[in-house]
Amino acid sequence: MASKHSINLKRGFTLLEMSIVIFLFMIIVTLVSKIYLNLVNSSLIANDYYQALENVRLGTEKVWRILKYGWSFRVINNNQGLEFQKNNCVNATIIFTPSSQQLIYQEGNSATTSIFDPNLVRVKNITIATDRPATDQRYAYFQYAPKIIVINYNLEIISKKGVTSSLEFYSAVAPLNSVYSNNLCQ
Repeated sequence: MASKHSINLKRGFTLLEMSIVIFLFMIIVTLVSKIYLNLVNSSLIANDYYQALENVRLGTEKVWRILKYGWSFRVINNNQGLEFQKNNCVNATIIFTPSSQQLIYQEGNSATTSIFDPNLVRVKNITIATDRPATDQRYAYFQYAPKIIVINYNLEIISKKGVTSSLEFYSAVAPLNSVYSNNLCQ
């Protein structure tokens, strides 16, 4: 006769089943963490680029404002620099220095300052060009003053992660003094 008592066995997971579940869980966690780390890394690089581009915008705006109100422009250093007088008749210079890869500004005998932050932007090359009005008349400054100054910026944007990107663009300035009747600094 069969036993009337049935054995109530509770079935659990085997070691193999547990190992497979843990292995799959680890793969999922690894994939999710890699995606998250790549997202954070991309966000940091994008933030670095944003800061560098903002620095480029501020630097080019500074150059534009300085040149807009300048006088007596003279291109120097193989089209990589510009000497001029500011509206207060102080001599000033903007020049590219290949050794430091920076665009330098100097006003009078004061210390030089870099137009761009060297930790964010490297200047690979700068080319400055001005027009030459076709006149021999020298009785009025506006007749022989440059009507436009064009600057070709060739820059390298730097991220803290070591990623770099090239940026090349032109900026043009039409100095206000080119329409005045005389040079205030003479």
